[in-house]
Parts: sequence; C-alpha cells; structure tokens
Amino acid sequence: MKFKKMMFTVLAISSLLALGACSAPGHKDQDTAVYDANGEAAGPAATGAAADSANFGDNGDDTLAQRTYYFEFDKSDIRDEDKPAISANADYLAAHPDAKITLEGHTDPRGSREYNVALGERRANAVADFLKAKGVNASQIRVVSYGAEQLGAPGHTEADFKMDRRAIIVYSKK
Repeated sequence: MKFKKMMFTVLAISSLLALGACSAPGHKDQDTAVYDANGEAAGPAATGAAADSANFGDNGDDTLAQRTYYFEFDKSDIRDEDKPAISANADYLAAHPDAKITLEGHTDPRGSREYNVALGERRANAVADFLKAKGVNASQIRVVSYGAEQLGAPGHTEADFKMDRRAIIVYSKK
C-alpha cells in the first residue's frame, strides 16, 4: 500500500514540475521558428524589433507604411487588397539592397502550438515569395514564425482572431 501512495506522490510532483516548466519565464518563445528566405534555420528570434524600427524604410508613402497583412482562418493566401502595399515594400527593398527585413508570421490561438508555428511560417513565406517575385533579394529577408505567441488582440472573439492572423514586415535598423 505504501508503494502505491509513494508512486502517486511522485507522479503528482512530476506533473506539477512539468506544468511549471511550461510556463517558466524565458521559455515563452521556445517553439518560435526562425528561417531565412531560403528556408534555412537563421538563429534565435529578435524581440522588440518592430518597436525599434517602426519608421525605418518609411518614405511617407502610405502603401509603404502598411506592413501588417491579415489572413483568413487557416489560410496563407495574400489578399488582393494587400498586394499594392507589399509591392510598394518590394520596390523599396529592391531599390535599397542594403535594407533588410524580418517577416513575422502570426496565428490566432486555436490549434496546437506546432500547427500554429507552421501556419505562421507559411504566412510569412507567402509574403517573402511575393517580395522575391517582385525582385527582392532573398538575402534581405528573414522569416520568423511566432504562431500564437504574440496575439494581435487579447480577446477570444472572431474579431480578435482576425487581428491575430497576420504577417508583419519589420525593417531592421542599419
């Protein structure tokens, strides 16, 4: 009888430790995938890059200033209304070969972590492929998938989920 009680205690403690490790600080982005435009692993994700480089590459053109592109549920197809803004960013990048960007892929919180990271990557790669087709050099592009780690809206309504499903162009500082 003591053996059963001891095994139950060991299992309970192990479960608590495992749950605690999942929410420990510093492990938030452990499933974040980082790739260059060729699909090669590109190192750890930079955090806070969007705030540091919000105006880099902005020449006052409203289409160039638009850098967030939204997607339908479970899709990675670029919407027609976003293509002019992505094209404006492509023109800028092609004219400035020293400029570099990170494409961040995001999802809403529905689905597994693995699925969401993969979907975020497909969204960011869809924008990367569009940019490359417009003449942007692949070496200027880095792809990062955050999955559902950085939500665009805090709630759980369909309107919030629409804000979560996005790809963002983040210009790097020179």
